[in-house]
Amino acid sequence: MFATALVSNIGVWIWGVMGGYVMAQLTHVPSLVAALPVALALPGVIFALPAGAVADVTDLRLVVLTSKFLYLLGMVALALLAFGGALSPFALIVFAVWLGTVGTFSSPAYWSTIHQLVPERLLARAFSLDGLQWNIGQVIGPVLGGALLAALGPGGMFAISSGLIATIVAFLYIWRGRQRTRLTTPGEGSAEAVIGAVAAGLRYLGNAPVLQVICWRTVLFVLPSGALTSLLPLLGSRVLDLGSVGYGLLLAAVGAGSVSAALVLPRLYERFPLDPMLAVASIISACGTVLLALVNHRAVAAVALAIFGATWLVSVTTLNLSVQQAVPRWILSRALGAYLMVFQASIVFGGLLWGAVADVVGVRTTLLIAAGCLLGGVLLTNRLHLPSVDRRDLQVVPRPHPELVSEPEEEDGPVMIMVDFRTDPEKHEAFIEAMEELRVVRRRAGATRWSVFEDAERPGRFLESFVTRSWGGYLRQRGRYTTADLRILNAVRALDHTGNGPKVSYFLHPESVLAYRRRARWRRLRGVDRALEPPASRAAEDNPKHEGRSGDAV
Repeated sequence: MFATALVSNIGVWIWGVMGGYVMAQLTHVPSLVAALPVALALPGVIFALPAGAVADVTDLRLVVLTSKFLYLLGMVALALLAFGGALSPFALIVFAVWLGTVGTFSSPAYWSTIHQLVPERLLARAFSLDGLQWNIGQVIGPVLGGALLAALGPGGMFAISSGLIATIVAFLYIWRGRQRTRLTTPGEGSAEAVIGAVAAGLRYLGNAPVLQVICWRTVLFVLPSGALTSLLPLLGSRVLDLGSVGYGLLLAAVGAGSVSAALVLPRLYERFPLDPMLAVASIISACGTVLLALVNHRAVAAVALAIFGATWLVSVTTLNLSVQQAVPRWILSRALGAYLMVFQASIVFGGLLWGAVADVVGVRTTLLIAAGCLLGGVLLTNRLHLPSVDRRDLQVVPRPHPELVSEPEEEDGPVMIMVDFRTDPEKHEAFIEAMEELRVVRRRAGATRWSVFEDAERPGRFLESFVTRSWGGYLRQRGRYTTADLRILNAVRALDHTGNGPKVSYFLHPESVLAYRRRARWRRLRGVDRALEPPASRAAEDNPKHEGRSGDAV
């Protein structure tokens, strides 16, 4: 998989970097050149979370295969358009949106696949290796793309890029893998609808402070760093006056820096925590951006871009690995989708912002402003430390299904669960604090609503209630509690002083299948009882005489 991904990524990098150079040749407007990476990243803002949901509830191999195949079709169409002489800035932007969309659906499923295929202790090394093959492509792709563009023109360059991308499509189509290591690994909640899975992902993000911190750190790094990636085509073609081959060699310096960082990254992860690594990488990246903006020399520009490439790989891999370590397996793809959404949104808004600024103050000044923002973001991270999470706390602990007289259908719902706690009034504050932590756990696992009330006549009696969309959703929620979640749940239960634990009651909506069957059975039994009654009794019941005040009926 990594071998074919390497070949395919060379083709992706040919399009990714030389497409910007082609755009710079077609137009001289900075904001329009910066619009190309925006068009590539914008679908990630819109579709990243649905892409994670699809990966969580669908066959991972099918998602990756379909996405790569649609990417290949887009590249073939782009090559045909170039051969026909119809290439324009508008066409490049349209195809960038298409390729960005299918690439967005591929990424969470591909990252989840890596997580499936390696043991937990080797996860950091696996992602370092993935970053290595990706950045080897970043070295070869620009050099090869620049030579192909000079020799064959845009059509030939895009055609060869399509042939390289076809390798991973062929691999995914042919290979099924061994029984214990295969790509066909659907998520545990495969019965969930995609829309429900997206909603669950949003609820998890809203109730996961650890994941929110990672997303904020992503914004603080990617948004200012996006200035260089957005304006690099103009810097190379206009400021440094490079041709297509020279521009490809300049971009290869970015890949060379990334490859160098990938070789030492596993050892860095073994020696240093993730948080200081990200801060140091941000500072070095800002220094490289300043060097690129101030010195008008090609060799210095290559060194600055190599520094930028190394720090970019360290930062992105650190953020990705932080997400992998911060969430349980059942929500992994959706958490990666949320991270990708924030990542791509930062690129989109950064491209629009820095393109507009460059229209006014020029490319060099814009890079200096972006470097200052990057350093300012490092100062803001004092309160946003990347968390250190014990993976043992994120292990899902199976819980038995509740025993009911009549088992509801999975689609029955909504379902309301009420838990009756009896606590010592002296422990009122401790109980309220514990319930606040439990609220986050319930909502994160899938509850659409949650509340707690205290009995006004009996101090110390509390009713917790939460709602799930269906009975099957509630059962899935019970299967999502991690070791850390159960620790909070047990702490709350320990405050109940009845001895037998709190009483739990389950309520189904009247329109559920089980409730309908109960009503139908009640009607049948009532019909039998009425058939056995004397006719006079039935007539009296059907035509009651109401005497007295109207309020008596109430």
